[in-house]
Amino acid sequence: MAGTDDDGDSPRGTISPAERDAFRKRAKDLENRLGGVTKKRTSRERQQRPSPWSSPAAGRAMRFAVELVVGVAVGGFIGWFLDGQFGTRPWLLVVFVILGFAAAINNIIRVAREMQAETEARQRATPAVPDNEDDD
Repeated sequence: MAGTDDDGDSPRGTISPAERDAFRKRAKDLENRLGGVTKKRTSRERQQRPSPWSSPAAGRAMRFAVELVVGVAVGGFIGWFLDGQFGTRPWLLVVFVILGFAAAINNIIRVAREMQAETEARQRATPAVPDNEDDD
């Protein structure tokens, strides 16, 4: 750098335009290389790290939530429609919302039992792990 000149031509702490251009070129090159590494790293992390919504447990939880909401909504719609037809507001709406909730809970219990049976079958089919302890 020109700040340490022995002959005293340039003032201390200044650099020549050529050195400034060389510095900018090196900085730009470093920025481009770091940007490439960062892009590769983030794309690799995205491939390695699955989304939390892609797990089977999240799918099951979402299914249970949808079952519950749809059951209550369908029951409410049927009750509202029948109340309009028969002029019994709000009694049929209340009854059918309760029936929709009960049907949704029944569906959730049925699906949970099916999942439990599948899990138990998978566990029984898995070979046992041998015990590594010595039998002395």
